[in-house]
Amino acid sequence: MRIFSFYFWFFQFPLWIFLVFLFWFIPWVFLLYLGVLVYFPYDSQGKTRYMRVTGPVVGFFTDQWVAEKDIPKLCKKALIAAEDNRYYDHIGVDFKSLQQNFSQNKKNFKLKRGGSTITQQLVKNAFLSREKNNIRKSREVIGALILNAIMSKEMQLGWYFNVVEFGSEIYGIENAARTYFNTSAKNLNAAQCVALVTILPSPNKWNQSIKNKSLTNFFIQRYNKINYNMKEMRFISSKENDIIKKMDLGFINKSIITQKLQPNKNNIPKNSPKELNQNKGIFQEENEDDIDDE
Repeated sequence: MRIFSFYFWFFQFPLWIFLVFLFWFIPWVFLLYLGVLVYFPYDSQGKTRYMRVTGPVVGFFTDQWVAEKDIPKLCKKALIAAEDNRYYDHIGVDFKSLQQNFSQNKKNFKLKRGGSTITQQLVKNAFLSREKNNIRKSREVIGALILNAIMSKEMQLGWYFNVVEFGSEIYGIENAARTYFNTSAKNLNAAQCVALVTILPSPNKWNQSIKNKSLTNFFIQRYNKINYNMKEMRFISSKENDIIKKMDLGFINKSIITQKLQPNKNNIPKNSPKELNQNKGIFQEENEDDIDDE
């Protein structure tokens, strides 16, 4: 009866009122519906200019938009482990995490712990301004719900890696790969994927660790934390976790990143690990286990 009542109300509600509200509240929905992308050719040198639909040009990146299939799987796994470990379980907004955040911070009357999903971050980076107010946050939440309804999870990850900022005027994983590691996005190895994800929360600040070719203790701690999360979520095995910790990023001494977050000797297999596919940034035998529920 409750479901019937909802559908009766929904179809009786004037459609034009809903559409007017939708296009006013989230102006980019109409552009997205028409297939408008957030990048376009800029000059004859092959550069691409990236701009938000609702804002000015915010940066440049070279080469072409990287297809979702060409983004290394380890990059996607690292992102989920670092930013949104319930990514495949929620509908664009993680109401369970939001409730937990509110419960943990209600005494302070504000949220100190981040609760934005990857989908929300995509909406914010691709379509919204950087201003911080309740209207923008509301648009982010509603936009994430709509985007999740019309776009697959894998496509969202592809868009995310193409529009997110990896440093000052460094937009997209292709530009980041060439800037920091002098390689293309599809050729990033596992350690480089984790390193790029490590700088995402504050790219203009934390990317100095890579630019200066000297990792800070905080960078190392977060780098290892992401590896640990991937192992706990069964994205990688203990063997693979140990390999990534010992891999060379291309300019950093291998011994720098071999420290562990906590004792894990019992989980290190005695037999030799499988080789890593350096060209794709993924292991030859992918672990396809689903994310554990919280």
